[in-house]
Amino acid sequence: MPNYLNCTAFKFALIFSSLALITACEKEPIKITPKLVVVEKVATATVPLYGNYVGVTKASLDVEVRARVNGFVENKSFIEGSAVKAGAPLYRIDNRPYVAVVNRLSANVESQQSALEKAQRDVERLKPLYEQDAASQLDFDNALSVLSQAKSSVAASKAELEEAKLELSYTEIKSPISGLVSRSEVDIGALVGSSGQSLLTRVKQVDPIYVTFNMSALDYLNARRRMTSYKEQQVAESEGKAVEGFVTITLPDNSEYRYLGDVGFTDPSVNPETGTFQVRAELPNPDKELLPGQYTNVRIKLSEVDDAIVIPNKATQVEQGGVYVMVVLPNNKVERRFIVVKHQIEMGVVVQSGLKAGEQVIVEGMHRVRHGQLAEPLTAEQYYQKEDLKQKEQALKQQELEQEQEDN
Repeated sequence: MPNYLNCTAFKFALIFSSLALITACEKEPIKITPKLVVVEKVATATVPLYGNYVGVTKASLDVEVRARVNGFVENKSFIEGSAVKAGAPLYRIDNRPYVAVVNRLSANVESQQSALEKAQRDVERLKPLYEQDAASQLDFDNALSVLSQAKSSVAASKAELEEAKLELSYTEIKSPISGLVSRSEVDIGALVGSSGQSLLTRVKQVDPIYVTFNMSALDYLNARRRMTSYKEQQVAESEGKAVEGFVTITLPDNSEYRYLGDVGFTDPSVNPETGTFQVRAELPNPDKELLPGQYTNVRIKLSEVDDAIVIPNKATQVEQGGVYVMVVLPNNKVERRFIVVKHQIEMGVVVQSGLKAGEQVIVEGMHRVRHGQLAEPLTAEQYYQKEDLKQKEQALKQQELEQEQEDN
């Protein structure tokens, strides 16, 4: 009986030892560490949509200065390319022939005026005689006729004198507007007028200045839809502005011009060859930073999208299948999700479908995770704090290792 008990005890001991050995050989379960990623919550906003175009600046007034009378240029009294005021003298044409004509016609007016005064005295002398039957009807009628002819002659002489004085004034050529005067097309001594060179120079008004650009028919439709009422459309059309709004332009160094331009004219027809129509905006230019003929980038607000889903550009990735984002679900699992992009704007990407407001998209650390893996969503501040702490720990361990190596 004792031998039997001893044998049984030995078997139980052997079984327990085997179980302990098997348990010790089993591997401990692997602990999954979520990857650190930076996320942003999907938000909604009212997004303005802009049209971007290439525009050209033009002078708001471009006036040709031409000679109205024939003559030789005696003087040029401006600096080419400089600013001039309206009425400032530009050229002087030899006026002696015109002065002579004015003098002759002035003398003629005086002669005609003397004849008129004599005719007036004759009528005044004959009138009482005619009323007393001391002068005939024929003599009185002749005196009245001479008076009438004298009045007509004086009027004609004065008209000729005014015309001569006007031509004389044309020998002093003045700037019709304020602006920048162009180069001179004639030299001193040149014959100008209908018998010679007619165009003398040009004066361009650059404050305000125009910028013109071509807008597509689709952009025109979006801009028109901004006018929610029929009254707004009618007012805009009555002012020659089928498209309303303010434009911003860039300077040659690509910086933004500090003044806004107001759309003042839209072409009422579309060019069938290009499918576009011309729009013109007016901008202040007090410091003459803009000159006519410059190319510039023009931006105008076309419409707005209310409650649009907007995400940063860096949250998107592109592959052959389309555009996708990495979304961190409430259970911290990562989901790769394809989206439909509606617009590309400065704020980011406007998503038409594929995302909802409040979801979290990865904006940094996307390369660390794959679809289905776990991630720890952090704000940018939290992420950089953890990264900084991690770097400090690594630096401290490295310092301890170097200290141990020096001690050994």
